[in-house]
Amino acid sequence: MPDVKSFIDKMGDRITNTVEKPLRLYFEVPAEHVKEVTGYLFNELGCRLSTATATEVYRGIEVLYHFSDDETGQYYCPRVVMTDKDSPTMPSITPIVQGAEWIEREMNEFWGVIFTDHPKPERLLSKDHPENLDKPLRFRRLS
Repeated sequence: MPDVKSFIDKMGDRITNTVEKPLRLYFEVPAEHVKEVTGYLFNELGCRLSTATATEVYRGIEVLYHFSDDETGQYYCPRVVMTDKDSPTMPSITPIVQGAEWIEREMNEFWGVIFTDHPKPERLLSKDHPENLDKPLRFRRLS
């Protein structure tokens, strides 16, 4: 299993703003490289998608995936920041990691993230909600 330095070297300019902590590597990935980077983590390194989160930050909407190398305990955490808060869009990783399907659907309905190439882009948890919720977790901050 490659170490963190080898991963960083392999990814080159496809990742930026790396932050190393004990057994954690956080890094930003431009949306256009997220499939390539997650494909490498999942298919080549054998990492497992542990969880994913979305949040609104001042510079945009952020999606953070957590991939675990269960043999070493190392986590690789790619972050995609979308600066267009009105239409935050990024490729879905579900075609690569099927386990991302529901969490990406949740991030879509609660944060408004549009995942292109998602196989089932429909509401999951609020589908039958009487108030027809629209991005209920957004702060709607101004940049």
